[in-house]
Amino acid sequence: MAGKQHTQTHPKFTWLFLGTPRGHSCLPIVLRTVADNEDTARAAFYGWDLTFAAKIRTESPLSVSFMDRENRTLWSILGSDPYSNEAVPMEVRHG
Repeated sequence: MAGKQHTQTHPKFTWLFLGTPRGHSCLPIVLRTVADNEDTARAAFYGWDLTFAAKIRTESPLSVSFMDRENRTLWSILGSDPYSNEAVPMEVRHG
C-alpha cells in the first residue's frame, strides 16, 4: 500500500533571526519568515544585519497562535496527531 506523498520537494521552515537595520546600533529584534532554505530566508530581510536564531519545521497538523496583549506575548502551540500511523520524528523544537 502506498504511503502519503507530499507535493513539495523540500519542507518549508520558519526561520528566526535577530536583526538590526544596517548602519544602526540599536538593540536587535526578532525577525521571522517562512522559506525553504536559509539563503532565501535571509534574502527576505535585505538591509538588515542578521544573526541566525532558529529553524523550525513549519508543517504541522496542529498549529494555534494567540496574542496576550496585556503582556505583549505571542503564544504558539505546534503538535501532531497522536493517532496517526506515521512515524513522528524525534527532534528538538525551539519556539
